[in-house]
Amino acid sequence: FSESLRIRKELLGKTHRDVAVILYNIATIHLERGEEDEAIECYKETLRLEREALGDDHPDVVMTYQHIAQVYQQRGELRESLAHFQESLRIQCRHSVSNKRSRAQTLNSIANIYLQIGNAALATELMCDAVRLYRME
Repeated sequence: FSESLRIRKELLGKTHRDVAVILYNIATIHLERGEEDEAIECYKETLRLEREALGDDHPDVVMTYQHIAQVYQQRGELRESLAHFQESLRIQCRHSVSNKRSRAQTLNSIANIYLQIGNAALATELMCDAVRLYRME
């Protein structure tokens, strides 16, 4: 993948969407190998490129925010995880045509973080909101 990344940067430019796709794949490989620091670094670079190439509100940006959040959650860095899930949800909520199921899943992820940090009341409220969205789908 590293060679593919180098070639695509040369041919397409450093900020092309295809470069972000390769970086995303590299991040996923790092994560599968247990190399969380490298995975986060690649996901963050992917996020930067996606925002530049696709705009801040693109669905790929949402997905990358969520992957970063999941890695932080896996590492026990719950505040960082929460911040990235919340940004993902903010983007999803800006789109009235956004998939309600996706928003519900993000709410559920946020609720799980609140459960982990000991805020069961807020977690319950968010889970109820998620159920309402699932029912609307």
